[in-house]
Amino acid sequence: MWQARNRRWASKALAAAAGGLLLGALTAGPAQAAGQGQHTALGLKALAVGQKSVDATSGSATVTIDWTVTDGTTAATDMTGDITVQEVAADGSLIGAPQDLTFSFQPRWPYQANPVAGTMASADYSYAFPVPQYAAGSTAQWAVVQVTAKDDQGGTLTVGRQKLARFGAQFTAKELIDSTGPAYDDLGLAFNQPEYLYNADASVTERYRLHVTDAESGFFRGRLVLSGPQRATASGTLQVVSDSNGTLRCGPDTYVFDTHDADCTVDVTIPAGAPAGTWSVSRVSLTDAAGNVSVTKGLSGAPVHVTQNTTLRASDFAISPAQYNNWNGFATLTVTMQPTGVRDGITSVTLLGDGCGGSVTQNPVVAPDGSISVLATVPPVYTRQCTVTGIGITDGAGDAAAYGTAFHGPALDLVATQIPDTAAPVVNSASLDTTSVPASSLPRNDVLTLDVTSFVGVTGFSLTVYDASGASVDGADGGISSVTNGPLKLLVPLHQGLAPGVYTVGFMLTDVGGLHSQYGYPNGVGSPVPGGPLLITVTDD
Repeated sequence: MWQARNRRWASKALAAAAGGLLLGALTAGPAQAAGQGQHTALGLKALAVGQKSVDATSGSATVTIDWTVTDGTTAATDMTGDITVQEVAADGSLIGAPQDLTFSFQPRWPYQANPVAGTMASADYSYAFPVPQYAAGSTAQWAVVQVTAKDDQGGTLTVGRQKLARFGAQFTAKELIDSTGPAYDDLGLAFNQPEYLYNADASVTERYRLHVTDAESGFFRGRLVLSGPQRATASGTLQVVSDSNGTLRCGPDTYVFDTHDADCTVDVTIPAGAPAGTWSVSRVSLTDAAGNVSVTKGLSGAPVHVTQNTTLRASDFAISPAQYNNWNGFATLTVTMQPTGVRDGITSVTLLGDGCGGSVTQNPVVAPDGSISVLATVPPVYTRQCTVTGIGITDGAGDAAAYGTAFHGPALDLVATQIPDTAAPVVNSASLDTTSVPASSLPRNDVLTLDVTSFVGVTGFSLTVYDASGASVDGADGGISSVTNGPLKLLVPLHQGLAPGVYTVGFMLTDVGGLHSQYGYPNGVGSPVPGGPLLITVTDD
């Protein structure tokens, strides 16, 4: 197979004038290979397209691209590269999205093309390039506009449009016309992005999300522009790109499975000291793969408050209680502060927390001393600490102040902790519903009633039935709804075939914090049962 492919490649070389294939390597500058001294650069020896015209209106057309890359470094064992194909306008300008195909000498994912013949010294590649179905016009001129490669010894190759022109690697395609740019919806702040930003000392970055659709050629790239006070602007770009694993992304954390229907994120950086006030998305510009552009202006979307805390400020932050009890339900914390420089009243306070739920309080009540209070909520049981990470304040004049790491603002020292669980459950009394049962009534359950006291609540139990020698003959365990005070009823299993005699019940209670207490176990383990041992007599019929 390799020899046959070599013969076909050689035939192409001899027919270069007829087929458009040109030989004579284009090489990059010399590079240094580790331990090898200076070596001959990588070179593009040949490049050709198999069809000069194609009808792509069905969406299934391909054009064969053949190329040869040479490498004079004997130590090199692998090479990877990229070939860029793009639509070219009549005036030579590039149109729309570049179409990339990747190749690798050693076959591996996600590279698309591998050698069909040759060695590292001169490797032949071939690939059936899928021609896009849509373009800006009914006829499109496509060309290979860049070839890059690198080997595992540090050699690199980049061949641009000017040098590639000698190969004539271009073709004409009949296309379906895409005359409209992309559309979008669902524009807003990305998940967990702050609505306040403190930029007095450093730039701040906000992440936005939007959903982009383009039914014809697919989405390519775009730009979001934010506008702030004093005609200040900031912008960020978004683009569908392929990562090192061959996966499409549109933004740093957003996968794209279809460029016709893509969710994207875009980061926009607002410089340090940029004017304070409300910054909003004012313009969205989107370009599809065919080069069509859609622009939406005059927006005021996803507003954020940028501040240096110069006009509106706050101080004397406090949180109470310092220790909370969430062992049996949600705990509520109160955060107080003293705002100054307020104009037209405080209209909103946003509180963010780590380990606890924040709040947005509209028009908070102002206490006689001028302070205001907002709430944080701590989930039950397992949250050991609540840390306030951000406080954002807005007044009626539109001024804002921001504090805490969540808003990149001055540090806050607002931490509350869970009241520790230091006391195991206590049993005040214990009794069995039945103390004597005939053997013929087995199997059955007796009922153990306990009067318990537990600061955090009993949530688990285990009990064991022992014979006269202290050997376990039955038992049960499990979880229960939390009981802090009062009666707790547990079932004591007595299995069929239990021999007549006297049996003792021992039990252990575990609270929600993991502390436990034991009662009635043999050999003095734990505590004695209040009121005496729990005895069940199994009698003959």
